[in-house]
Amino acid sequence: MQYITDLHPTRQMQIMRILFSLLLIAGSASAQPVLFSKDSAIIKEIELPSKEPFDTAKSYFKMKSDRVYIISDKDVYDLFGYKISTKFYQFNFADNHILGELKCRQCMMVCHHDEGETNCHRNACNKEWIWVMRDNKRAFTEIPSYTEPWFEKKTVIQEDTIISIADTSRWHTTGHGDCFAKFEYGLFFDKYHSALILKEWNYWGGCRAGGSKVCTIVFKEPEGILYKMKRTILMDRMKE
Repeated sequence: MQYITDLHPTRQMQIMRILFSLLLIAGSASAQPVLFSKDSAIIKEIELPSKEPFDTAKSYFKMKSDRVYIISDKDVYDLFGYKISTKFYQFNFADNHILGELKCRQCMMVCHHDEGETNCHRNACNKEWIWVMRDNKRAFTEIPSYTEPWFEKKTVIQEDTIISIADTSRWHTTGHGDCFAKFEYGLFFDKYHSALILKEWNYWGGCRAGGSKVCTIVFKEPEGILYKMKRTILMDRMKE
């Protein structure tokens, strides 16, 4: 390092850029990228579009959050379209999922914002979508909950509405399917990120007409939740 400081500033900058590039390559090549070393649920980075729109056929579509969970084939198709979704037909969503975050790689490497540092690198941040494959069991903890039907027909709710009262939270949600569709729900807390995911198992009912059902999931919400999102998994007909 003493040798570098003796060089001309321009040459110093060139060497530092080379070193930084090598670090990025090393992080991408390892089983668990250096950039995500604090998340032990990560298996590897996944190659998916880093810039929006993800699906050029939906150029109007804009992400509403800087984080997204992909837990089923449906999620891949909805976000990236048919062509990319065909590459994930063999992905094992039973054991793994994909997490996408809009981040600046240079910030992740040198700025330590996740540790409370406020200083940032001098050049402008270049945010891109970074996708990683994660292990379901290592990432998620299931939260005890129970589901009850929604009886207050006169009350208009959004697709997802969470109401917290004292120690009990109630997540009102609407399941969309056919007229005989059935729905099951489960709540999962991400141990490494402040996220709460509502999983909906949407069972095909065999009816040609459309239908929907509003349910309330009752649970105790963990502290410090920053992200709350719902993901739907399409299933074959439920066995009686």
